[in-house]
Amino acid sequence: MKGTITKSKITGLGIILLLGLLISSCDKLNETPIENFKGTWKLEGRSMFNGIEIKIEENSGVKLIGKVVSLNDNKYVKMFVETNDTWVTGIRRTSNYEFRLTEKKIGSDLFSIYDLETTKEYKVEFIDEDTIGLGSGDSKPTESSVKYIRVKNE
Repeated sequence: MKGTITKSKITGLGIILLLGLLISSCDKLNETPIENFKGTWKLEGRSMFNGIEIKIEENSGVKLIGKVVSLNDNKYVKMFVETNDTWVTGIRRTSNYEFRLTEKKIGSDLFSIYDLETTKEYKVEFIDEDTIGLGSGDSKPTESSVKYIRVKNE
C-alpha cells in the first residue's frame, strides 16, 4: 500500500537516529588538541610528588616539555630536583583522546650511572579541561588517583 509506514521502516529509522545521537554525543571521536597540555600543573596522587608544579610549554616550537617551577617539602625531592629541571620530557598522541607522557625519574642522573631506566611513560587522558589522569599498565587514566591539576592556563 502506498503511504503506509511499516514496522521495519520505523525500526530502521529508529536505529539511524540512535546511531546519529551516539556519534554526535561521543567526545572520544573529537580530537583533543595537544596544545591543551600547555600551562602550569600541580602533581597530585603520589605522596612524594604532591604539590610540585610543572610548566608545560613548547620547546623551540616543536616539542612539549615540562619544567619544574615549584618544589614541595619532600626531602628526596629537595635532594634530587631543582627548579627549572625538565620533568616532562615528551608528550605524544596515540589516538584522538589518548596520549603518552614521559616523565624523568627522580634521581635519574644516579640511575643512568648504573644503566637503569631514567624515564617513565604513562598513558594519559584529559578527565576534564583542567585535569589529566595518568595510568600505567592496564589502568585507566580517567580512573587514576595520579593526576596533573591545572594551576594556570598559558
